[in-house]
Amino acid sequence: MNRSLQLAVLSVVLFCAYPFRMKAQYSQLDLPRESQAAATSQRIGITDISVNYSRPSVKGRTVWGDIVPYGQVWRMGANENTVFTCTHEISIEGQKLPAGSYGLHAIPEKDKWTIIFSKDHTAWGSFFYKKEKDALRVDLTPRTCEMTEQVTFSFADVKKDGAILLMRWEKMEVPINIGVDANGIILASIDEQLRGLGAFAWEVWYEAAHYCHEEKIAPERAMKWVDMSIARGANFENQTLKATMLEEQGKTAEATALHKTMIDGATNAQLNTYAYQLANQGKVDEAVRMFELNAKRHADDPNVHDSLGEGYMMAGNKTAAIKAFKKSLSMNPPEGVKANSIKCLKKLGVDTTVWEGTKS
Repeated sequence: MNRSLQLAVLSVVLFCAYPFRMKAQYSQLDLPRESQAAATSQRIGITDISVNYSRPSVKGRTVWGDIVPYGQVWRMGANENTVFTCTHEISIEGQKLPAGSYGLHAIPEKDKWTIIFSKDHTAWGSFFYKKEKDALRVDLTPRTCEMTEQVTFSFADVKKDGAILLMRWEKMEVPINIGVDANGIILASIDEQLRGLGAFAWEVWYEAAHYCHEEKIAPERAMKWVDMSIARGANFENQTLKATMLEEQGKTAEATALHKTMIDGATNAQLNTYAYQLANQGKVDEAVRMFELNAKRHADDPNVHDSLGEGYMMAGNKTAAIKAFKKSLSMNPPEGVKANSIKCLKKLGVDTTVWEGTKS
């Protein structure tokens, strides 16, 4: 066989083995590709999830069953593996997937797709895919969508413990449900963080306890952590949290004693903030008492009278609210406070012309 014939045969063999080769893809230089690289990412809780892929275009062609054959493994993009990465263990359609990076492949059919997460994520496309390296397979139902010229991955319906990863191309969309044990992961992370330098201060212990209290998880750990915070620096914030937790546990006497200690030492801003917190919890009468106490302690501050007016409004005491707002406006308040008092008075049906025509 002469050299020309040998080269011709080799070309045919290479074309048959790699029918989708494009000259730009095999360049040794860093040049633009026909299918440009892309990436998308999403944080769920403290878990980062990303997809790195290349974006082939439709270009008027028939995609499903032609460019992407049915019944064959497809790389869900172009060029190298589409790579799916998660920083913690997650679930895919209810099945566990450990933290790591995976080659993301699919076997598309007309009415069903099999999504594959392969432990081999460094190969070129799906040419070197091996089933024995599967980490996970899930079956999904595709659905139609609006025309999408290039392969596009995106995250939708993002919640604190999950999201939907969408792959769209042409008029086909594949939704992949992702679940994250956010609280479990965060609790484990908190344990790690509480062994760092910040653990010598009160703040991190308070943050840990506050998170658990807000999420209604790990109450025993939350109480332990708030006690550690108080031991490192008792203050309004951590004492308020502990008093609330004690009250929720039915330990009324302890809660009342701690409330008194914390309120006795509260600053203007702390007491004002606490009153709003009580109001947000539906404890309006108690909130009004705190607003009144703050106004008594800091009678020369227009902001406390403005806040007291809001407290009275929440309690439905229109007459007292109007009096408090007028008191605030009589004290040459800052512009923000003035604007709020005027706005509230208008809601209460009061003519505010006299204050709107003057500057603080």
